[in-house]
Amino acid sequence: MRARLVVLTAVLLGAFAVPGLAAAREGAAPSPCASGKVTKTASYRLALVLGPRQEMYMPSEVRSRKITKGQVMLDGEMVMLDRTPAGTRIYNLEVHICTKSGAVVTRLKPTIVVKDPKAKRLPVAMMASVAKGLGDYHYGNDVALTPGRRIAVTVTVKGERAVFHATVPRKS
Repeated sequence: MRARLVVLTAVLLGAFAVPGLAAAREGAAPSPCASGKVTKTASYRLALVLGPRQEMYMPSEVRSRKITKGQVMLDGEMVMLDRTPAGTRIYNLEVHICTKSGAVVTRLKPTIVVKDPKAKRLPVAMMASVAKGLGDYHYGNDVALTPGRRIAVTVTVKGERAVFHATVPRKS
């Protein structure tokens, strides 16, 4: 499995050749699945991060414009939210998926369902922080949520289900 992750990371780096989007080095940074809202399945450790909306870029934009902040989209479908229902704000929902030992797992196809209060399936984009590189590889999207509301986020990966219970931050 570790060899497969190294190969996939190398393939991603070679395909995108984005300055600043560096591969995670063992021991270089703590696992993104070690902090925040963390839960486990039989095979994975997952972490939920719910924060402010971030700028999203294609790898070619990061390269040509020498962008150093924001997210680079690596695959999947990004939601474009221009208008939101009254009383909601746009948040960046990220799910980091790691092995039990904390190594970042890339190229999965998880499903993410947010219940706020109705359940809605979130289109999943695969992204990484431009500044942090592939060590920050995560799945998620922008989502309109009501500040202060309790939500449930269900993530299913290869038939394994994890459920997070969280309160939406008051500030997006």
